[in-house]
Amino acid sequence: MANKRIGQAGLALIKQYEGCRLAAYRCAAGVWTIGYGHTAGVHSGMTITQAQADAYLQQDIAKFEGYVNNPAYVPITEQLNQNQFDALVSFAFNLGAGNLRKLCKGRTAAQIARTMPNYNKAAGKVLAGLRRRRAAEQALFNKPVSAATPAQNTESEDYNMKTIKKGSKGNAVKVWQIIIGAAADGNFGSGTERMTKTWQGKHGLAVDGIVGAKSWKAGLEAL
Repeated sequence: MANKRIGQAGLALIKQYEGCRLAAYRCAAGVWTIGYGHTAGVHSGMTITQAQADAYLQQDIAKFEGYVNNPAYVPITEQLNQNQFDALVSFAFNLGAGNLRKLCKGRTAAQIARTMPNYNKAAGKVLAGLRRRRAAEQALFNKPVSAATPAQNTESEDYNMKTIKKGSKGNAVKVWQIIIGAAADGNFGSGTERMTKTWQGKHGLAVDGIVGAKSWKAGLEAL
């Protein structure tokens, strides 16, 4: 069965509750955060551009889509409809893979929905923002999927495996540029090609400046 991708409803929910900040800040749990809730490698004083924030968001969503698609974390993953999948990606994005596994282990879909609101604390304290977010995720999880609902997010790209090279544009390029340390403007120009070749050489890959499956795999593992 093909892995699911997040839909527009889930993406909108994540953006709404994460917000976007281009300067590093400490979240309610005391973790340095930037962009749309991005935490990996973030430090005090760090700033990014909107393009980098968008790239980090796509990168982070891909990671949590992977957890929700994994039966080790969500045993009923193959039974999820699009809204249930989206709600769990948002939940995992906010609370991490460990809490996702705890939420879903040994539970039916109905039990997962009933348990979601319990995850509303940070540092042991109930937070109004987390209570509202859990309620929104629960509502989305319980919302029937209509025939008119898009199956998945048609604006996002399968950047994990999408082959890109000089002349390519879009989110896939932004994510790749983040990986290699280039300016994340979404345009695969000569500079990105040159940095790609250098990066490929350092990682034992074919130095051709073309980002295919092997380069993506190595790049995402290196994050």
